[in-house]
Amino acid sequence: MVKYIPSSIIFAAKIRASRRLLNWSQGELAERTGVSKQSVTRIENGTIDPRFSTITALYQAIRSAGVELGDDANGIVQLSISREKLLTPSDEG
Repeated sequence: MVKYIPSSIIFAAKIRASRRLLNWSQGELAERTGVSKQSVTRIENGTIDPRFSTITALYQAIRSAGVELGDDANGIVQLSISREKLLTPSDEG
């Protein structure tokens, strides 16, 4: 039997995993989105349900860095990152 997991916890895990994949601090994610660091912390802990505008800002910042977030038909959370975004300028030559 599959256990119900609240969407706020799933969203929190996606944001936290994406941020870590990008090697960003909570402060850096906050700076890139215009959201307070305290809000990022609370969102990642699943203690608040963010507003739609906050969700949009977080997703836009993460996607602009090359990370795509999604779920498959079985409810499995998926993260992928563009190979081009993983390259540093010294790797491109």
